[in-house]
Order: sequence, then structure tokens, then C-alpha cells
Amino acid sequence: MADSSKDIQLRELKDMINDLKKMIKTLQATVDAANKREEALTQERDNLKEEIDLLRKKLFGTSSEKRTLDIPGQLNFFNEAELEQDPKTAEAEDLEAILPEKTAKKRKARATDAERFKGVPVKKKYLELSEEEKLCPVCGTPLKEIGEEFVRRELVFVPAKLKVYEYYSKSYECPQCRLQDIPVIKKGKDGRSHMLYGMASAGTVAWVMYQKFCNGLPYYRQEK
Repeated sequence: MADSSKDIQLRELKDMINDLKKMIKTLQATVDAANKREEALTQERDNLKEEIDLLRKKLFGTSSEKRTLDIPGQLNFFNEAELEQDPKTAEAEDLEAILPEKTAKKRKARATDAERFKGVPVKKKYLELSEEEKLCPVCGTPLKEIGEEFVRRELVFVPAKLKVYEYYSKSYECPQCRLQDIPVIKKGKDGRSHMLYGMASAGTVAWVMYQKFCNGLPYYRQEK
């Protein structure tokens, strides 16, 4: 019985050893694969670094084609102009290329509305209240006009003509409520012609788009 128990223990130990060997082989294969992956990533990183350095040299490096280092024993066929050039002149040219321009370009001042619309006739248009709105909502007394308020300026294009319409909203107040210190004031509503920003009217926008996309007339030609 003692021998049989020893044999069983030996078999178990042998099986355990075989399992451990298999595990070691699996782990070794995993380590080798990881090392290969690391080598590939390192090589890819080095390649990317070289590409970045090359791009930096192209973007920020000197644009001169002069070579600073010559290969020993190699004849120079392309540096005759560099050899004959005066060193002082070359230094001056390099300094001019490095230093910024002496005179900076001035920005063109933005034209005012008065300058842009010089010579263009201006016509006022008023945003009136309807007859029903001209009655005081409190007491029903007819409202009295008290002034006008500038709302917006609109550039209207008529073929071969340009006009400027300035919109003003008329203000009305109730004289009866004013005596009782009750401020009742109404203004003409602003009827905007389109959702775009700017002073161009809907007709002007339509004409410009028609000339651009139907007749093929560029914007700079239309501006003239």
C-alpha cells in the first residue's frame, strides 16, 4: 500500500511538472510576442520622429540651397556662384531675409455709411400703425403723433440705379391718458424683408444671386 501511494504521488508530481512546463512555454510565447510588438512600436515611433523632424526642417528650416558640409574627395559642381560671391554681400542678404520688414502695411480704414452712400439718393419710409392700432387701448382715444425713431437703413437696387431707404417708426401717444399720468405710447413695427444680416434689401440680394449663379457674373464685377 505504501508503494502504491508513492507511485500516485510521483504521477501527480510528474503531471504537475508537465503542466508547469506547458504554462512556462505559454508565458514565454506571450513574452516573445510582447517583445516583438514593442520592437515594432519602437520602430514606428522612430520613423514618425524622423518624419516630424523632416517636416519641421521643411517648414521652419532655411530655404537656402547652399551646403555647409562637403564630402571629402567629392568635386563640387554646383557651388561656383557661392564661391565667387562676396561673403559680406551674402551676410547682408541673410540678414535682410531674417529681419522683419521695416514698414508694416497699414490696414485700410473701413468706409463709413456716409462715404459708401455718397451721391446715392435717400428716401425715408415710415412704419405706420394701422387705423385700429391708432386708438388708445386704455380709453379708446385717438393717438397723437409725437415723433419718429430711426430703425434701420436698407440699400435697394433697381437695375442701373441704387437707392437707400431709411426706415423710421412713427411714435404715437394717447393725449387723454397723458393728462392722467398714464404713459400709453405705440410705435410702428419693423417689417424686416429677410433673415440675412446687412443693409441689402430682398430685391438686391435676389438680383446679386441671379447675376452670380445664373449669369456667371463674379461678385467683384458686380461691386464695380
